[in-house]
Amino acid sequence: MNMKQILTAAAAASLALLALVGCGSKDAASGAAEPKDYAQIIHDARTDEYNEAMLILSSDAEGNLTAMDGPVADLSEEDLKAQADNFILPMLGLQEGDYERFAASVSTLNVRSYGVAIVQPAEGKAEDVQAALENYVTSQQLAMENYLADQYEIAKAAAVTTLPTGEVVLVCCEDSDAILTAIQEALAA
Repeated sequence: MNMKQILTAAAAASLALLALVGCGSKDAASGAAEPKDYAQIIHDARTDEYNEAMLILSSDAEGNLTAMDGPVADLSEEDLKAQADNFILPMLGLQEGDYERFAASVSTLNVRSYGVAIVQPAEGKAEDVQAALENYVTSQQLAMENYLADQYEIAKAAAVTTLPTGEVVLVCCEDSDAILTAIQEALAA
């Protein structure tokens, strides 16, 4: 082997190692990145007070529902489905088929403007999801405008944004800017 062949072989080996290191965070079989845990991202962005009081409901790509935080210890699968179908998804304006997966925490009390959600839209549904979450914010603003001034201010500061990673994020709560920033950073990592 001459020097040129040795250097070429060494360069090829280096490139192969770099490719393997670059794939370290991906699923070896599919080559896809591990999906982010939306519920954990919301949990980490919130205060302990909210985590103790407010349930986070999430759905994976297969439609399996799970919950964390708030009063979840005694919720059965049937209870989770009822929460999703009767409260959280209708309040957010989301229907089955609009999303691949999601995590959401929404106040079902009409005296609190509170909703935080991360939604991975189904293919071709990004605009529908964005519009649904914007409609949620508008309904919160209208409900609170002449009712509870402090909650109206929270609803006015709400944000709905589609991130470069494809998720649509809703933040309608106290400290919405800080929570949105924490969610954006976690999804970008």
